[in-house]
Amino acid sequence: MEANPLFGRPWDIIGRFNTFEAADFKRKQLQNKKNLQVKVKKLKENYVVKTRSTVVNENRNKSKRKNKNFYKTKRAKNDS
Repeated sequence: MEANPLFGRPWDIIGRFNTFEAADFKRKQLQNKKNLQVKVKKLKENYVVKTRSTVVNENRNKSKRKNKNFYKTKRAKNDS
């Protein structure tokens, strides 16, 4: 079983609405776009419409560390 490549990807907030009907209307407008996931999230006092792209870039931000022991560099020995 393969892992979902979108797992852990962030969602962008498009709008906040007082009623589910208004949020659902906005969700239906955005659902027609290609390569876009849309959802309505219920919060304590209102509803939020969130989206994220389904396009997966192979070049994700990788660690800038060159090796595992980046912070454990060898110190020069003093000949004293």
